[in-house]
Amino acid sequence: MRWLELVKRDPVPWLLDPENPSARLLTLRHIFKKPEASLAEERARLLAWRPITLLREHWNRVNFWGREADPYFGGAMGNFGTLYLFSQMGVPLFPEVEPACENLLNRGRGDDGRFVLEGPRAAPWLCYTGMALQIMGHFGYGNDLRVRSAWVALLQTVLLRPEMLECPLADGGCHHGLVKALAGLLSMPAEQRESNEEQAIAVLSERLLNYSYDFGRHDAEWLQPSFPRYYRSDLVELCRVLAQTPYRTHPRFQELLHRMVAVQNTEGRWIKSRPTPALSEERIHQPSRWLTFEAIHTLTLTYGDDIYAS
Repeated sequence: MRWLELVKRDPVPWLLDPENPSARLLTLRHIFKKPEASLAEERARLLAWRPITLLREHWNRVNFWGREADPYFGGAMGNFGTLYLFSQMGVPLFPEVEPACENLLNRGRGDDGRFVLEGPRAAPWLCYTGMALQIMGHFGYGNDLRVRSAWVALLQTVLLRPEMLECPLADGGCHHGLVKALAGLLSMPAEQRESNEEQAIAVLSERLLNYSYDFGRHDAEWLQPSFPRYYRSDLVELCRVLAQTPYRTHPRFQELLHRMVAVQNTEGRWIKSRPTPALSEERIHQPSRWLTFEAIHTLTLTYGDDIYAS
């Protein structure tokens, strides 16, 4: 099957509209597979985009975008949330990001290396560690020893202490956190992974695939994609993450994928269904270039692409 057979209309030309230089850059990088050396002008356009320049204007030397003493203060609007926002948008490294990354590495980790909130809020760690690994991989910190310690802590938990994957705040298993953790593991380039990384990826993938999603009731929120995200996930992100694993051919994944395909509109675009606390560049209940890019990328990862890939 060709991925184009699953969309009602090809949205890729719409994704290339310079109105959203982030979605355009991500499309050129992941769908057209343009080499990074050819994308310098696109990266510069993204850094000059008004939503990014506004965030840079709100940065300060002491607290960055939140509080220096607590990288997680402010949630999606604070230091951690802003770094995660930039990584989702494909924003390249720029000077203001580096001290915020160092602050997260120095103040945002527990003694065992996990990225975790301090004090009585310390229970939810899986999603934060997965998100932090994505941030660090995106900004080039993947080989930093502090990042490696978080990587090892996550691997040991998945492979040796699976009971710690439970989230007390979610009354047990949190599949949002599992998606973030799996995405974090996948942020390591495939050629650098060893057998234990592949095994952990398999464990998390199978947990996500074996779960019985009740989209009609308890899990209806998964059918309401939104961008940018924080610790909550949705069906588009779930499918895009799983499509990066060997489980893309699994029958259960195919079921989830066709459920994702079913929520496109008549123009082959995916709608932003929930409000976002950060970067409300796209309006709720309107087509989202970011979500549409992610959905198309998921399809090309699953079925290959002989149309746009270089």
